[in-house]
Amino acid sequence: MTENIPPMKQPAPVSEPSVRSKSLRGRSIKTAQDDIPTQAVDRSDPERVNLALEHARIAARIADDNGARDIVLLDLRRATPLLDFFVIATANSRRLSHAIASEIDAEMKKLGEHKLGMEGSEEGRWILIDYGDFVVHIFSGESRTYYSLEELWGDPPKLEWGSPEPRQQPASPALARSISLTPPGSSDAVPEP
Repeated sequence: MTENIPPMKQPAPVSEPSVRSKSLRGRSIKTAQDDIPTQAVDRSDPERVNLALEHARIAARIADDNGARDIVLLDLRRATPLLDFFVIATANSRRLSHAIASEIDAEMKKLGEHKLGMEGSEEGRWILIDYGDFVVHIFSGESRTYYSLEELWGDPPKLEWGSPEPRQQPASPALARSISLTPPGSSDAVPEP
């Protein structure tokens, strides 16, 4: 009778993940999220809202300093209880997206702002850095047009994010005219003393 029973197949051996793939996965998870403080901060605290706004402005300036374009800072406090501000910027390349995200993350760590997560850094078409009270979005041009976050949230107020101090004017009017992008005689030209 035993001759009619087919032999049992041995299960295929399960291959172990390579050391490289384990380290890549572990590294991605560790860099995607900072250690989170155990104490939550009340969103109704005006100091926290002011700090979040200042950090969002710093993130926008860093994006600008690193070559991002079409940067907007949206005030979403009336649109959602989940967060306060969005910083949205467009980068011309994947490499630029990564550089901007890295610079913002490094500066926020210096300021004590812990990110809750970072998404999309592998593809580079849309990098999202979540800091809880504000979120930074770095898009490629195509992805920004496709997702159009500014329109998704209705018509939220756009806030100024530029430098609070006025830009320095060149010391001499001749130097100002030589570096000015406006033609002489234009109303935007630096006035003569």
